[in-house]
Amino acid sequence: MEVEGKLFQSEISWDSLQLNDEDIYLSMGANYTPDENVLRSLDLLKKEIRCRTHPRYLYTFCKPSFVTPKSIGIRDIELHTGAIITPYLQNADWYAVFVATAGHEFEQFQDQIKETEDIFQEFLLDALGTAVAEAAVREVCHRIEEQVMPLNYGVSYPYSPGYCGWHVTQQQLLFSLLPTFPCGIRLSSSSLMAPIKSVSGVVAVGEKVIKQKYGCELCGKKDCYKNRNK
Repeated sequence: MEVEGKLFQSEISWDSLQLNDEDIYLSMGANYTPDENVLRSLDLLKKEIRCRTHPRYLYTFCKPSFVTPKSIGIRDIELHTGAIITPYLQNADWYAVFVATAGHEFEQFQDQIKETEDIFQEFLLDALGTAVAEAAVREVCHRIEEQVMPLNYGVSYPYSPGYCGWHVTQQQLLFSLLPTFPCGIRLSSSSLMAPIKSVSGVVAVGEKVIKQKYGCELCGKKDCYKNRNK
């Protein structure tokens, strides 16, 4: 697979973006069930952001240089992915390092809503932004799977700094594997991304890679908002 160093990037059309309602409600709180007013307001916001939002992704394939029980090496950079995540990544022939974002346009709309001091709309828009970013990640994974399918390679779930023992400060190292400001994303000194509705991470690809149970089913970290097993 002659892809070392190549960049794969694209904007995602709204029609191809597959929003997951569970992603929207999950960020609103455990076991949250929206009422008719919330559902109606979400539908109106979706129509509003349809023409304003331009999700994007970028990824590149890198050869692994080493693997330890708690870390992986990419281009001799050690990523301390931790004891929970590393087993899912250890059999890779390649790592796809990626970013995905709801985009600056979405964040600009968030800023406009903040100026109105409509806390309810701001709350719903924040949840929608999370769902858009997660949908962009799913699109990245879909594109990667399509690309490696002819080689009979398996593809793992995506794993990101900030979860399951992989410290968020490791995003500094992860971003060093990507071009400057990938998809227009800036990384602060405290390792926060702007636009904030962005995701970075790694996907394992290879002949021996299989999708195993996702981290939430094994980790049990109670204060993680992504824990779907609360």
